[in-house]
Amino acid sequence: MKIKQTYKTAAITAFFLAIWMVSGSLVDDEVSPKSESSLATLSSVTVLNSQAILKSKSIRASGFTEADKFINVRAEIGGRVVSTPFKQGDYVKEGDLICQLYIAGREAYPKIVAPFSGYLESLNVDKGDYLNTGGTCASLIDSNPMLLVADIAEKDIADLEVGANSMARLISGDEIQGKVSFIATSADRNTRTFRVEIKVDNKDRTIRDGVSAEIFIESKKVFSHKISPAILSLNDQGKLGIRTVDENNSVEFREIEILEDTTDGLWISGLNENERIITLGQEYVFQGQTVNVKEISYPEA
Repeated sequence: MKIKQTYKTAAITAFFLAIWMVSGSLVDDEVSPKSESSLATLSSVTVLNSQAILKSKSIRASGFTEADKFINVRAEIGGRVVSTPFKQGDYVKEGDLICQLYIAGREAYPKIVAPFSGYLESLNVDKGDYLNTGGTCASLIDSNPMLLVADIAEKDIADLEVGANSMARLISGDEIQGKVSFIATSADRNTRTFRVEIKVDNKDRTIRDGVSAEIFIESKKVFSHKISPAILSLNDQGKLGIRTVDENNSVEFREIEILEDTTDGLWISGLNENERIITLGQEYVFQGQTVNVKEISYPEA
């Protein structure tokens, strides 16, 4: 069975973390003469002159579908139901009669009409029933467009913008596309997350209200480089990153974030538009060391 790329990346990261923990326990309090000798040696590395492209990362969240409009149509005055022209599941237009009442003693026939066009999700009364003031005549739903609702963590919300492309995978396995239509300004006080809404076309009514969904939203574009996962490393604090060299051929450790894991490499962010990335020899050099450099403009096979 083919192992997913994400699992490969997780395994590589875990491997580096294990090496870092073990090596930390073996380090002596004082630098040995052998270590001092190796620090004086000028190492040679291969450096890739990498130019970034602007690329979005995908922010993942759990969410659900929610109808654009869904209300209970209520009576403004109590009375006996004398007419219900439509049945449950029927499509009604804005202004159509849903329930007509009779008020004894006043000989009045107030009407309860549809406030918008949609489908009768439920019809709560039958002819002859008495409907009290505020009682529900029917439930009305307009499911086009359908909304996808996600709660986004505060660390990610600044990377989102209205109009961003989004994709959701429903619990049925179906995938649907949409665009961000709303981003909350205020966080939920309990979860510290922000409500984000995505509008999805649903003219055929195939997307149902209240269905669980796994939602992926494109963030703002950032400079992104493609690298081999083999050059990932950890610094003394256990942070994941890569090693680069500056214009003076001095080694630097750069923390990175993985944007996307593909079959032919990792897309990462956290670097400048143009970087000199060490692709060979990174395991033998350290922060601030000056090195001999062999430069390439494309990854070596």
